[in-house]
Amino acid sequence: MNFINQLLLNMLIIISAITLFQIFWINRKQNMDALLNQVIFAVLCSLAALFCMSHPMKLTEGLQFDFRIIPLALCLLYLHLRPALIVAAFIAVYLFYIGGSTVVLYGNLLSCICCGVLVLCCKPWMLLDNRTRNVVNATAIGFMLGVVTSILTYCIQVWVDVTMLPVYPLYYLVYSLLQGVTFGFVIRIVEQIKENMLLRKQSQDTDKINVLSGLAASFAHEIRNPMTVARGFMQILKQPGISEDKRQIYTSMVVEEIDKAQTIVNDYLTFAKPQLEAIELLDAKPLIQKAVQSIKPFADLYHVEVETQLDDKLIISANRDKFIQCMTHLFKNGIEAMPDGGKLQIIGTVQNQSVCIDIIDHGVGMTQEEIRRLGTPFYTTRDKGTGLGMMVTYRVIQMIQGKIDVTSEVGKGTCFSLLIPSLPVKSYH
Repeated sequence: MNFINQLLLNMLIIISAITLFQIFWINRKQNMDALLNQVIFAVLCSLAALFCMSHPMKLTEGLQFDFRIIPLALCLLYLHLRPALIVAAFIAVYLFYIGGSTVVLYGNLLSCICCGVLVLCCKPWMLLDNRTRNVVNATAIGFMLGVVTSILTYCIQVWVDVTMLPVYPLYYLVYSLLQGVTFGFVIRIVEQIKENMLLRKQSQDTDKINVLSGLAASFAHEIRNPMTVARGFMQILKQPGISEDKRQIYTSMVVEEIDKAQTIVNDYLTFAKPQLEAIELLDAKPLIQKAVQSIKPFADLYHVEVETQLDDKLIISANRDKFIQCMTHLFKNGIEAMPDGGKLQIIGTVQNQSVCIDIIDHGVGMTQEEIRRLGTPFYTTRDKGTGLGMMVTYRVIQMIQGKIDVTSEVGKGTCFSLLIPSLPVKSYH
């Protein structure tokens, strides 16, 4: 039973080194330097080899084995010679540390060298495109590594005149089989990790292409509408006999449509820009009031009463124009959500060094799926719209380190809660 425990412990140690590297470095730090990645993996493999050596599998008294060669083989297969030398150096230092006869010491070092050379020679058969063949070849090579280690162990035992038991060859065979199966299992895990990473990258690339294609199509559609209208008016203006009054009207309409196109371009640029320009300390209260005044006629059209409850000195760090644009868009969304009229509540408070702005409507509400998709490119809950305004709003709030939390219930209304980092009043002055 003790032998089985030590076997499972050796396997767990090696697998843990691989999974730790995959979880904490490969998945989360894709932009890390390649050399640093190699050093980290080499250190993990070195620690795995040391743990295996400190917890060997005792087949019988005086005869014990471990899987120190597997971490070394992993570095030789998937990295380069220098990271593998780090693992070999750790193994050598540990062998000198535990001491023992000179013959045993140099015999163990010779075993590592022979196994390393064997792995390098068999490397072309281990890095094929066929995952199944890689695992089969790894199992065969692991068995060969076990055989090489067993032969050298036998030679050392003969050299130091250890009593050889008839059962020793069977133990050598068992160890070689176990090392082959373990090596194949470890390579199977590594190959699965590689495949998962490749599939994830392909999925990400596909998503990026799809988003880019949809964004380009949406942008072209939005730009085409005002350009088509402006072109139509320009053709009318070319016709003879148009009165000066109509010419002035048509000209103003052309300018208005061009301004619409420019606004769309600016919105897309706001979404694309990594940072906002002209960030400054602002009191959000007068900005919110200004946005409320701008949408007052729109609210009257929908028979919506706008009610504000704003604390003094709602100090934030933001771009003035973009913040007003976000507030205006959220207010208009709330008004449009109440086609039969109602009340739009806007509450601004300071809570725990943050400015909290709640925009509450009592309109049609949204489902959880609709809430989840808010802020994604060209998604909108309205029949007419592209979702661009909400996309820009989420982007702007995100860039000033704020958060948007949405709670809604179909048929009862929606609450947009904006949480923006605040500053003390003395900092504002």
